[in-house]
Amino acid sequence: MTVNAVLVDSKNRQALHFEELWRETETIGGDEVFLVSTNAMQTHGTYTNVQRSSAGTTTVTTPISGGCIQITDLVLNTEKRTGGSVEIQFTDGTNSITVFKVFCNDAPANIVLPVVGKFRGWVNARLDMVVTGATDCSATLGYVKLPTGASYESFVLGQ
Repeated sequence: MTVNAVLVDSKNRQALHFEELWRETETIGGDEVFLVSTNAMQTHGTYTNVQRSSAGTTTVTTPISGGCIQITDLVLNTEKRTGGSVEIQFTDGTNSITVFKVFCNDAPANIVLPVVGKFRGWVNARLDMVVTGATDCSATLGYVKLPTGASYESFVLGQ
């Protein structure tokens, strides 16, 4: 047996997409019919892991030319280090904005942060990890590279 699902534009009532779903009769929990929807973050998201054990800057990822990066997840682990810190930032080489910064003087930092909102940088801003001190750390960032983005000025004003 089939179930038909149609995605309709709410403005002009035109059909955008049609799916013919099969209704399974032999399943674990009885009849299972469901429609799955997803978004760009789930479909096109990827991640990068970077590590450092000394002071310096590591580029996590760069945007598509003329585009921007939207963060979806952040996992950060550090060792305890006197005078040490780890910062994740958006930067275009001229302007920089701190996304997240931890100080690991007294204890190591272990953070997992799922980002729910539209936390994105501006056009041509890359993601960097900046480490001070000889801090041993690892950062995994989930993100999507978007083809367009706001200017730095718009970003500062809250888009």
